[in-house]
Amino acid sequence: MRIIKILPAIFIIILFASCQKEKSNDPNDSPLVKLKTYTEDYYDGSTHNIITFNVSYDNSNRIISLISASSPGDKFVFQYSGNNYTMDLYNSGTLSIHEVFFLNSNSLVDSSFQYNDTSDSSTEKYIYNSSKQLITLKEYDYSKQYGSDLWNATNYTYDNNGNVITETDDFSTTTYEYYPSLLNNLPPLVPYYQASKNLVKTATVNNGGDISTLNHTYTFDASNRLSSETIIADTGESVVKTYTYY
Repeated sequence: MRIIKILPAIFIIILFASCQKEKSNDPNDSPLVKLKTYTEDYYDGSTHNIITFNVSYDNSNRIISLISASSPGDKFVFQYSGNNYTMDLYNSGTLSIHEVFFLNSNSLVDSSFQYNDTSDSSTEKYIYNSSKQLITLKEYDYSKQYGSDLWNATNYTYDNNGNVITETDDFSTTTYEYYPSLLNNLPPLVPYYQASKNLVKTATVNNGGDISTLNHTYTFDASNRLSSETIIADTGESVVKTYTYY
């Protein structure tokens, strides 16, 4: 899982990726449950920022867009081709980020290349163990002149259920605790990324001795589908994510 702090929605979707082997998020698996809307209410301690995305799928049940209900020019668009797919992020109708994801033979993300509207570019490399669990993510800045420059590496460890329990990069360590009786049945917002088997209870971030904790609670609808997730940080920030389904 790569969310180590509470961020506004436009960033959370991009950064969301947690890892385990039992639950595939391959869109070609044709999930029976599909999201209709995703809403996020982010509170920074003084004001709320609320955004709702309408979620669309193609005939193969692959997610193709998340479009802001209030500002349709703010959107994520996904396109698929062979063993790769692209994600384009638009702000006010203007392309802000273009990212290409390359898949391996197990339909997991192998690597990516991203460029943005400020002429920055970056790449990522995903390394898995024999159980198809992501164990290392390497992040590089990229330029045509100098090539790839590694700036961060994140290492992951897992419990016996395949849930990430520690996430350590060059800056901090995040430790996760899960609800053993709450299974994660949320359809993926980002294609081909793996999700945890259980729902997170707490995430504790140690950033050079500066420790913060995020507590997670959930509600479910009459069909036992996840309807909301509330994350409250001990810093006073919070985010409430709500979901509706087709």
